[in-house]
Amino acid sequence: MAQLYPSLKEIHFVFSRAGLILGLAMFAIAIIIGLIRHRDVTPWFRRGVYGMTGFVALEALLGLIMYAAGGRPFEEVHLIYGLGALLSLPFFIFVETTATKRPAMGSYIWGFALLAAIFLRSIMTGASG
Repeated sequence: MAQLYPSLKEIHFVFSRAGLILGLAMFAIAIIIGLIRHRDVTPWFRRGVYGMTGFVALEALLGLIMYAAGGRPFEEVHLIYGLGALLSLPFFIFVETTATKRPAMGSYIWGFALLAAIFLRSIMTGASG
């Protein structure tokens, strides 16, 4: 595991930046679909949401493996942010799929804004330099 840890740390680092960029991109797409075009969730957007959820789950799994191997984030609150990122999109998926009033794109606008903020804060608390 000692030989694998530096690679996991580098992948976790790159994925965190990619997650922030993807979260901001999905936020922009949600604004375009929901506020500019006044449309509801499209099947392609929903697939993107599920893909992003899987991506965040993979990022959290990498962090958990590193934590189990003895690696510690610079601030322990990083673990809470990781859990928050993991749980944020499933919550907004639930809100969207159970909404009785359409359009439900507002939940994803809030969801991806929150996810991007959590990723940014996680990046700030994960490493010391």
